[in-house]
Amino acid sequence: MLRTFIAVRIAESPALVDLHRRLSRLDESLRPVPVDNLHVTLKFLGPTERKKLDGIAAVMRDVAARHSAHEIELCGLGAFPNARRPSVIWVGIHNGDALGSIAAALESELSPLGFTPEQRPFRPHLTVLRIKSRPPEGLFSLLEEWHGKDFGTARIELIEFYQSELLRGGSRYKVLAEAPLAAG
Repeated sequence: MLRTFIAVRIAESPALVDLHRRLSRLDESLRPVPVDNLHVTLKFLGPTERKKLDGIAAVMRDVAARHSAHEIELCGLGAFPNARRPSVIWVGIHNGDALGSIAAALESELSPLGFTPEQRPFRPHLTVLRIKSRPPEGLFSLLEEWHGKDFGTARIELIEFYQSELLRGGSRYKVLAEAPLAAG
């Protein structure tokens, strides 16, 4: 079994690199998501049998062919479940309707392959930090200071199917398949 998910990669920008640097300096225990691993998850598949990989890639290619390349805006810094007790720090996505449409199509079309549709509404976001212990005080200041920060735009042209390996130093991702979006 492989641990898999489908996502769109987000290219690093100067503002995202600066955010990574600031998060890294807050506390030695914090491990921000490396800028070359930044992505918006469209569908987390979880444990996946190898025999399903080709079918998943085919669904992904079919969905991508029906959706156009587009731009999203990256803005605002927030937290799940909330800013008082954060476990995930994220950058917000504006103009994310097209991503929502892609995610909905993947949910629907992967269901016959045995993947349970997500019950929670799709909320596109870019995870930049996961917190496993008590967050440092400086994090709350950063959340407040960068609440409305503009992180630029990102061009979305490709959907990727990933294998995720959980390692001590963080996750390592391997691309299993790619699917270009239609020209937009």
